[in-house]
Amino acid sequence: MKNAIYLLTGGIALALFAAAPARAAMGGCEAVGGPVNFITSFANDWTKEQNVAGTLIDMTSGTTSGGSYKMVCDCPANTGVNLYYSATTPLASSGYSGFQKLNDNLDIKTVITDVPGVSALTVPTNINSPVRGEGYFKAANDNGVCNGDPDDQRAGAFTVGSNISITFRVSRPFLGRMEIPSTHIATLQSAWSSSTAYAKGVFKDLADIYLQGSITVPQSCKINEGDIIQVNLGNINASRFITKGQRPEGYTPIQFDINYDCGDTSTIKNTLFMQIEGEDVVDDYSLVARRRESDNVPDVGIQMANITVSNNLIPFHNGLITLDSSGIGHSRMQAYPVNLIGGQLQPGPFKGTATITVVVR
Repeated sequence: MKNAIYLLTGGIALALFAAAPARAAMGGCEAVGGPVNFITSFANDWTKEQNVAGTLIDMTSGTTSGGSYKMVCDCPANTGVNLYYSATTPLASSGYSGFQKLNDNLDIKTVITDVPGVSALTVPTNINSPVRGEGYFKAANDNGVCNGDPDDQRAGAFTVGSNISITFRVSRPFLGRMEIPSTHIATLQSAWSSSTAYAKGVFKDLADIYLQGSITVPQSCKINEGDIIQVNLGNINASRFITKGQRPEGYTPIQFDINYDCGDTSTIKNTLFMQIEGEDVVDDYSLVARRRESDNVPDVGIQMANITVSNNLIPFHNGLITLDSSGIGHSRMQAYPVNLIGGQLQPGPFKGTATITVVVR
């Protein structure tokens, strides 16, 4: 019997696995109790030369209120993290690079300037360009921000978002005082990452940023070249001046012009008015021209009408005369005396005084 020797060859299979790199953990961070409100208030005066379409003007003298906030991130307790910041805005783009539409006259560019180690966080922030704040946060370092970190090892209060830089762009010139009501201009958001890889798509809200204030643009207007407008109502026969609330019988009102020059306002959206304020009035439409010596009762008044516009009577308290949109022109007026008490009046002179001021609305 032959012995057969069988040689068995075996293959040794080697399974080689390439270990995938550890993926950075990341998530969102928010203010405890919800986003805090930071409100920047300001009052700026601009020159007429600044009030030109396309001009860029930095906000000055702003003050911010709002306090601080505690931050909590959805990372496991005792995790060491980097903090990232981003910003959004509810304002629509103005079409001019980096600026949003604040109102019909102004565009606005907002930059958050107090992110630690970062000079400027633009608003809005590109989704692929959040910024990493300075510092590394971990409970073991007594600056933890993760949910579940012990209270005595947590970071203190944050104020990031309370300092901003504002640049205005004039889209349409305006005059007078513009009031800017409290307007939500930006929201600061934050996220965490366990490595230097930036967080993406996980940001949560920390603070809402508001702007409120006023901007005043003066406008130089000349009324009657700066001279006093004198209207001589003439001599009146007392016997024809007896009906209460009426002008003398047969009296022809005296016509005169109020000339004004406010420069070229054709590009201004605002409406300009001349405001009439009587020095002494008995009612809205009657300027006191004389008071009786015996009892100080007004007996002679003056009324004034704008014959450029339907012969309307002009009040002597907050009386408004609309100026031409060009800013240059005149209003044709007429004035006449009225008997305020009825019956024949004592002879003697009378006069009334009113002030004309240009106002912008």
